[in-house]
Amino acid sequence: MIDVKRYSQAISKCVLVAFVFTLLSGCADYREINELSFVLGIALDKGENSPYKATLQVVNPSNVSTATSSSGGPSIINFEGEGKTPGEAIWHSFKKTSRYVSFPHLEVLVISEELAKEGILNILEVFERDFQLRLSTTVLLSHNTSAASILKVLTPLNKITSEALVTNVENIQKVVGTNSRLTISKVIQYTKNAEEDITISTVTLKSKSKKMSEVANIERTDPIKPEIDGTAFFKEDRWVGWKGGQSTRALVIAYNEGEVMYITAPFSEGEFITLRLLDMKSKRYAKIKNGKAQLTMDVKGNATISEIIGPYELANNEDLKPLEKVIEKKLEEEIQQMFKFSQKLGVDSFGYGEQLAIQHPTQWSKFKDSWRSIYKNAETNVRVDISIKTEGARKNSIKFYERGSGHDN
Repeated sequence: MIDVKRYSQAISKCVLVAFVFTLLSGCADYREINELSFVLGIALDKGENSPYKATLQVVNPSNVSTATSSSGGPSIINFEGEGKTPGEAIWHSFKKTSRYVSFPHLEVLVISEELAKEGILNILEVFERDFQLRLSTTVLLSHNTSAASILKVLTPLNKITSEALVTNVENIQKVVGTNSRLTISKVIQYTKNAEEDITISTVTLKSKSKKMSEVANIERTDPIKPEIDGTAFFKEDRWVGWKGGQSTRALVIAYNEGEVMYITAPFSEGEFITLRLLDMKSKRYAKIKNGKAQLTMDVKGNATISEIIGPYELANNEDLKPLEKVIEKKLEEEIQQMFKFSQKLGVDSFGYGEQLAIQHPTQWSKFKDSWRSIYKNAETNVRVDISIKTEGARKNSIKFYERGSGHDN
C-alpha cells in the first residue's frame, strides 16, 4: 500500500530540486558582459538643484585594459545624477547610461569636504543597507576641490582613476606610513564607536585644467593627477580638522598599520641620517588617576641605514647608538605633536578611549560621558626604542674620508 504522506513529501522535494536547478541553469538577472556598465568609483558632492550629486565612474568592459578605446576615446565615462539622498542621486545617474549598471567591482568612494563637515553616517547608510554596494570599498575625502573633479582626471600609469587612487593610498600606507586606507565598513564601525574618533585620508588636485579629463592629460610628461595630501580628523561623524605632512605618521604607528617607513633627521648642523624602519610595533596604555588621564605609547622597531649625509664613522656598534637616539627623538616629537593637535581638536584619534575600556573597564564606565574633555587635558608619555640592525651596503659615510685619501670601507 502506498504511503500517501511520504509520497507527497517525495514529490515536493523533487519539485523543489528541479526548481533550484532551473534557477542555477538560467538566472533571470543574467546579462552578457557587453550589456553591463561596471562602476569602479563613486563621488558624492552637494548638488546644484538637490542636496546631493553623485558621479559614477563607469568602465567599458571591452576597453577596460587601456585608458582609451581603439577609436582614441576614453574608456572611462562619468555619469552624474542628483537627488534628495545619496542613494537617489546614485540611482538617478543610471538614467544616462544605456547599459545595466553593476557594482561588484566598486573600488573607491570619494566624499567631498563640504559633505563630510555635515556628517558622513547618513551618506553611508545606503552603502551598508543596499546589497549591491560593496562595504570593502575604499573611502577617501576630497580636500579643497570637489569629489567629482577627483574622479574625472585621467591618470597615467594606472589608467583607471578609481584604481589609481586605491593603489596610491595603499602604497603610502605600506612605504611612507603617513596615511592609511579605510573601507566603508571600517568607517561605519569606527564612527559609531564611542571609544575612538576616526581619521580618513584626503585627496586633492594641486593644479587644474580643462584638459585634465581628456586623453591629452596622460600624454604630458607632467600630467595633472590626484594626490593624497593629508588626513581629516572627525568628531563623531563630522570633519573637524585637517593635517598634512609627516606628523600623521604617528597615527599609522599607533594602530600598527605601517609596513615600511623612511624617516630623516639631522644628527648635526647640515648633516642628516635616513633610516628605513621595519617591524614597527606600538602599545598604548591608558588610565585615570585623580581625575586626570595618563596616556602612554611604547614604540619599538628595527631599522637599516638608507643614507648618511655628512662625515660619520661606523667603527663598531656603539657608533650606531647616537643615530638611534636621533631617530627616537624625532619620532617622539612627531607623536607628541599629534597628541597636542588631536587634544586641541578634542578628538581621540589615537583610540585611547578604547584602550581605557579594555584595560580599566570600571574607569571607562565612570568617565566615558566626559571622555572628550578628559582627553583634551590628559598627560601624555611617549617612549621609542629603535634598533639599527644593519648599516646597508657600506659602513662609513662617503664623506667620512677626505678627497684623495684613497680610503674606503
